Amino acid sequence: MYGSVINLRNYCFDRGLISPVKAKVPIISIGNLAVGGTGKTPFTLMLARMMQELHIPLSLLSSGYGRTSKGEICIVSQGKVRPEITPDESGDEVYMHALTGLYDTVIAHSPKYKSIDHFTTPVLIDDGFQHRKLFRDIDIVLVSTKDLHDRLLPFGRMREPLASLIRADIIVCTDNTSKKEFEPYMKANALFCRTISVMKEPYALSEYASSVHDYTHCDILEPVMAVAGIANPERFLDSLTKNGITVQHHHWLKDHVQYTQSLIEELCNEAKAHSCTTIVITSKDAVKMQEYSSLCASHGIRVIGIPVFFECIEGKQELLSTITTVCSSFIQTI
Repeated sequence: MYGSVINLRNYCFDRGLISPVKAKVPIISIGNLAVGGTGKTPFTLMLARMMQELHIPLSLLSSGYGRTSKGEICIVSQGKVRPEITPDESGDEVYMHALTGLYDTVIAHSPKYKSIDHFTTPVLIDDGFQHRKLFRDIDIVLVSTKDLHDRLLPFGRMREPLASLIRADIIVCTDNTSKKEFEPYMKANALFCRTISVMKEPYALSEYASSVHDYTHCDILEPVMAVAGIANPERFLDSLTKNGITVQHHHWLKDHVQYTQSLIEELCNEAKAHSCTTIVITSKDAVKMQEYSSLCASHGIRVIGIPVFFECIEGKQELLSTITTVCSSFIQTI
């Protein structure tokens, strides 16, 4: 039933029975075929930094998944984060984007296309592959080896079949799967890129806001307890162990979890029960845990944020060239 609905919807768009909304600015969509945990957020941040280096101003449009607010909410206006907006109101991932200072405007709204007229710069659409009501100038889809062998919802984690990759302009593989595995599903002129995740300098939770641009090194006292409220916490654990960090214990929470005082106290007590005086967390969790840094300290627990960035190791120059071509009229001269 799910597959039939997806196929019918795509058929209507492919045949022009439903017309997408065209924006006045370039739209670059970053999405995937599967549900959660594919690296859309780190890839979007990588792309935003690349565009900043190219002197291309940009904005971000997201649904703000997991947020407590309804309707449209503007988190960043004219390059500044609105101080009255909280991470819970905007959504943790969107707020993390907002703190980077990379965007002129950041808006959360569902459906996304209803907010498109607010933007005056090129726009990155977070999780946009299935949002076909909005026309995009570049369609980027992240894939991994899991996508080759999984099934459609509700029996698997796939929102669309592999055949949908035919719509993508750029395929980004987030592991070491061969390009040949995906070629049967790609259109002839699609670009293939590959990324790896790289752990950056750890930072104290209390310094999160000032650490977004220039991470101040913070020593990690092992052993540690790892805490993550993300879709794929095993990827976080893998990054820690690959970088030589001894994880004594871990506690995985649901994606987009809302932290409370009682939950923080529970985590601190759990860490002490496993002889850990340090809790390491993802940058996504740091957005919401920052207000509890003093509470953690009162329990004798240090909380360290571990930023994990994406780096493009294959197809980078072609990716930059494609972005530059589409956004050429917005490039700023220095």
